[in-house]
Amino acid sequence: MGVRADQIPLYKKEMYIAERESYLEVPTVHDKIYKVKTAVTGAGDKENQILGAGPLDRHVVEGQDVSFGSPKNGWEYLVKYWTYSSGITLTMEAVEDTVKLGNLLKELASTWGKQNRIAEEELGARAFNEGGTTAGDWVFNGTHTGQTDSSGAVLYDSISFFNVTGSTRATKGGGTYFNSVAATGDVSTDNFETIYTLHTETNAYDERDDIIENPADTILCKSATDKWKWERILKTPPSQGIPNSVSNDINPYFNEIPNIIKWRYLTDSADVFYMLKAQSRMAQFHKRKRPVLRFFRDENNLGYKVSNHLRMGLLFRDFRWCTRGGGTVT
Repeated sequence: MGVRADQIPLYKKEMYIAERESYLEVPTVHDKIYKVKTAVTGAGDKENQILGAGPLDRHVVEGQDVSFGSPKNGWEYLVKYWTYSSGITLTMEAVEDTVKLGNLLKELASTWGKQNRIAEEELGARAFNEGGTTAGDWVFNGTHTGQTDSSGAVLYDSISFFNVTGSTRATKGGGTYFNSVAATGDVSTDNFETIYTLHTETNAYDERDDIIENPADTILCKSATDKWKWERILKTPPSQGIPNSVSNDINPYFNEIPNIIKWRYLTDSADVFYMLKAQSRMAQFHKRKRPVLRFFRDENNLGYKVSNHLRMGLLFRDFRWCTRGGGTVT
């Protein structure tokens, strides 16, 4: 006994329910770090930065003319929507001999729900794990049909995501910047001050090198031990003094960064932590297509095939949203 044509839509519906239930059961971090966008189309996307108007002129005489100029272009941002897929073949005999085929298909769909979550987490974390690679990585390459990413496998300005003092990046205004300090990966108040100052002051300039606010609200780390250490520094009430200090000075770091997140998908072998502005439009996770599940007959051998695929990609519009302490540079 095979599968009737009218049974296939029913099985697919049950598979979608099972996939979605298991998908939502898996806790994730990527959607806490990136700004997630779902209403996207095509093979990828492209954005052009517009620097806009320059500084205002102070009028020194009455009736002074307004100075008009053309808006200037900044960087070009591209994202490619990568396709992920998996499939399973079921023989004709296996389907015919399975008493409860629907249960088998739901179990398969349930495992895919978890795997879809894992794929999203791995993609989101890869930008951090490979961000210090000077040659870049495919996760940053936005080349897609009809659009070539001129910066290749690094960030939009042809510099790696995390760059150190020996490899500074230049803005359109001519300033030079870096957002990674190699020797500051340990959890300590000194390293916190170094990265916090770099993030909120040194790099708090826009592409014209005008002063801006560059806030941070999240510390991202790779282990529970580091998370607990950061909590002792950032969550100890001022009345209890500075953590690990013999003095009675108040704790000036209390709640300076409100969110401390551990992400098990961070795999850098070196000591590392990241200070960032979570869910910023400067770092986007595009979900081009939700998981598509298929169950169909292979007429060549009369067996059946079950498949799952989805599409997604990362878009980066700035380097300032994240600053790294420690980490690997290769």
